[in-house]
Amino acid sequence: MDIGNISKKVDLSEGEWVDEIPDLDGIRLKVRSTNYKPFRTATAGLARRSGKKLNTDEGVADFTVATGKPLAEHILTDWDGVTENGKPLKFDRKKALAILTADDDYGIGNKFRRGVEWAGDQVADRIAERAKEAAGN
Repeated sequence: MDIGNISKKVDLSEGEWVDEIPDLDGIRLKVRSTNYKPFRTATAGLARRSGKKLNTDEGVADFTVATGKPLAEHILTDWDGVTENGKPLKFDRKKALAILTADDDYGIGNKFRRGVEWAGDQVADRIAERAKEAAGN
């Protein structure tokens, strides 16, 4: 084990680009790790407040939509390939929040939430692998 990196901090705030996201063809997202502390704090609080409601299908659906806000605030930092009415849409935090909290009939909000979370998990895995390599394991 190489302890030379013991005092180096891992920067989770910048985010990384992730391509080939399931169900989001042609879109790439710049996201932070789902291990980003402000996100984990926000979602833990959300789960606590949801309590027993999660034992119902409606409660699970409400919780899923509610996770859109922490995803917008803490995980998603940019996008490429998102369009609105056929025109490229520049990243906008308010628009991201609207998409990530949408409970629409077409399932766009749900697909986007799943995609952002999946991409954040990929970044978490990348960081874990880099940490493992830095530790010499």
